[in-house]
Amino acid sequence: MSYGYKKIIGVAAFAASLMFMQAGAAAKDYPSAPIKLVVPYVAGASTDTLARLVGQSVSEQLGQPVVVENRSGAGGMIAADHVKAQAPDGYTFMLTTDGILSVNPVIYKKVAYDPLKDFQPLSIAVAAPLVLVVKADAPYKTLQDVIDAAKAKPGTLTFGSAGVGSSQHMAGELFKEKAGVDISHVPYRGGAPAMTDLLGGHISMMFVQSASAVDLAQAGKIRILGIGSPKRSPAIPDVATFAELGLKGYDADTWYGFSMSAGASAEVVDKLNGAIVKALKDNASKLEAQGYVVVGSSPQQMHDSIRSNIKKWGDLAKMAGIYQTQ
Repeated sequence: MSYGYKKIIGVAAFAASLMFMQAGAAAKDYPSAPIKLVVPYVAGASTDTLARLVGQSVSEQLGQPVVVENRSGAGGMIAADHVKAQAPDGYTFMLTTDGILSVNPVIYKKVAYDPLKDFQPLSIAVAAPLVLVVKADAPYKTLQDVIDAAKAKPGTLTFGSAGVGSSQHMAGELFKEKAGVDISHVPYRGGAPAMTDLLGGHISMMFVQSASAVDLAQAGKIRILGIGSPKRSPAIPDVATFAELGLKGYDADTWYGFSMSAGASAEVVDKLNGAIVKALKDNASKLEAQGYVVVGSSPQQMHDSIRSNIKKWGDLAKMAGIYQTQ
């Protein structure tokens, strides 16, 4: 090996070592500048409230502003594509969902990100229980009434959702699979118009987040038939789970969490995870009042959930023929 070649290798090794030391120093000094929190939905949505509560607490803990930036559209994929491309330095992270990371990749023909390779999980923040509801004057008093009616006239009953691949849609398809019934899916552009049609008697039922359902049930507009969580919700303890009502293994809970681009240092991940988990704990009562179940997981637990749910929702999507093109 020539002296010149050795010199080149030596310079390259020194440069790599210097970059490593600089990266380590930057991680220890983190954060030293404002942090951006990307939200994949429009301002004012319940998810926006969750992000801003957590962002404010993280800002107070880390001593830097956390600026919320709303990037809505394409089922959260616009925001995910943007965050994936950011430097993994902890200065950009995002509110994400089970749908963005576990459902979109299995129902869309083209997704520009790999949910397991392109993102560093930070924490599952909250679970969002879904309940099955019907109009208050509907003839269905129980979950079994719905199942019996669906079996008597296959394909006649309908359920609405916020769109193809939404958590409401997947909950409905899981219900059909577990109950062995044929109920027609009616997708809408959001949950609000679906609920309008339910109250107008144009669809038979729909799955909605428990907080929204409680308000409407108390107003005498809808009837709650069951909750799709593994356990009963403390907010509505009298509502039985689907498993208790005979659909063993039913779990349609969706979650909201936080992640950033892959490649972040352990120091940055640990610091952000700790701040997020404390933020969730400090704001637990406010979040529970909105119908959320506070989780606050480790990054590894979030990674494991994404991996298992990709298989769960992928198997269901394949069985039900759910797919989208772009």
